[in-house]
Formats: sequence, structure tokens, C-alpha cells
Amino acid sequence: MSKNPLRNPTRGGRTWIPRFIVSLDPQVCTGCGFCSKVCPAGVLHRIDDGVVVIGTPDDCRGCEVCERTCKVGAIRCRPREELP
Repeated sequence: MSKNPLRNPTRGGRTWIPRFIVSLDPQVCTGCGFCSKVCPAGVLHRIDDGVVVIGTPDDCRGCEVCERTCKVGAIRCRPREELP
């Protein structure tokens, strides 16, 4: 296994290098769960008490569907290069 923390083996045995990161502002999130329904990678999850959590952030594909779906602007999806 690679010593690089950004490299994670996938179930298929190939190496996955996450290129995007999704963040969620819990102060803004209303818990509607629309983002979890539209995320093709299954990164976001709405749990029973109406809270949305980021379950597998390294699986983010950067499609920004969750960000565009969020009516209150609680989600951001950015390439890792744009992060400080």
C-alpha cells in the first residue's frame, strides 16, 4: 500500500487518487437530504435524525450535482488543488 495518504486501494485492487473534496456546512444545512439522493458516488448520507453526513469523501467524482441541488448553499465540491 502507498504511503501517500491520498492514495487508497479500491475494491477492484486498483489505486484510486481522490481529486475532489466535498464539504458540508452543518450550520447552513437544513437536513432535507436532496443531496444524498442525487450523489452518483454515494458520498453524502442523510441519517435518521435528519442530519446529512459525508460518508466517503474520497469517492467524490467532482460532478457538483450535490452542490447545484442544495438550495441553501451548504455544500461545496472543489478540486483538491484549490484547497489551501
